[in-house]
Amino acid sequence: MRDVDPFCYFSSHASALRGYGGENRSPDPQYCFHTHYIDVRPGMARYELRLKGARSSQGQLTVRVHALKASIGANASLVAGTRLDLVLDEKDDLVASVRFHALRDVTYAFYGFFSEHSDLVVDDVSVVLDEPEGEEDDYFEPPVSAMRGHDGPSEVRPANALIHYDALEKDSPVSQDCTWGQLSGVGGDPLNETSLRAHQLSWCETVCLAAMPAYGAVISGLDGWVIGSVSPFMRDHFNDAPFSIRFLDHLPDGIARNEFADFLLWPEGPSDQIRVEERWEQVRTWLGQLKFGGLAAIGLRYRHLDALMSSTIAAEHHGLTRNEIGQWALRLIGNGFSVAPLAYADQENLAVGEDHQAAFVLIVRRQ
Repeated sequence: MRDVDPFCYFSSHASALRGYGGENRSPDPQYCFHTHYIDVRPGMARYELRLKGARSSQGQLTVRVHALKASIGANASLVAGTRLDLVLDEKDDLVASVRFHALRDVTYAFYGFFSEHSDLVVDDVSVVLDEPEGEEDDYFEPPVSAMRGHDGPSEVRPANALIHYDALEKDSPVSQDCTWGQLSGVGGDPLNETSLRAHQLSWCETVCLAAMPAYGAVISGLDGWVIGSVSPFMRDHFNDAPFSIRFLDHLPDGIARNEFADFLLWPEGPSDQIRVEERWEQVRTWLGQLKFGGLAAIGLRYRHLDALMSSTIAAEHHGLTRNEIGQWALRLIGNGFSVAPLAYADQENLAVGEDHQAAFVLIVRRQ
């Protein structure tokens, strides 16, 4: 571990943690700390805030890891974060820890602010960075996919807002819910029940396949991986495709860390019966096998009734939520991916199964 100065980024700004930071009033009265952007060895790393002798009767502290690419004009992006409840019955030591996957040529900072006003007072403030010991032996720089230089509509469009509000278009699918309108063919939507029956494809399989031409996965010679259980009709779809296709139930030991795919299709996505951390780790691991410029489409099933539950509650239960999908999107953007804007349906139009779950497809590209 190495110690990091918590207040060096805004060295002249006083912190909302009384007695810390610079001498001048901060333009943000909720600002607590902000480290410099620093290089972190590639691999899983962790920032940790330690508050010794904390006293507080109210409030909440939000801490975030921000990433900044080593390129001119690059903007900082959110990688990961967490929140710390500051209602204390007695003096105590508090710790807030955030794990993230560090990449080459990217610098990282740790930032904290009061997301709910607090009267927090502490005896000591420190930030430490836990990073891999030396260069990872199995780290390989992904190659660049031929899709990156393709002249067609190959970009997964980043949005100023993460949410998509416009009408959905058949030739430009975004990350989206399955709706009753799509299944019934209202408005001539191509993802309708007749289409699904004719091809014997699931809705998620249909959207995954629709994403390929929309985002440039049409070049002869691409390496594609189809993950998990899929219908025989989806397998048949690739019989005459000019691609090298691998059908994989899991990431086997036989696949070396230096093998990468131009596109990944995962219609069933990770299991909703495993814990939050395990689901994210599966998603992160698979997407780590994409080439730069590579495309992925992941089918998901989430509990629509719990779609907006808090992160803290969701972490204690099995089952994917809409809030968790949004967190994935933010983490992926911070890790060098672009995410097709999220098109959530309203409750009336959302197609929900008897198990009270809704279907969603997440579309991302490794930049």
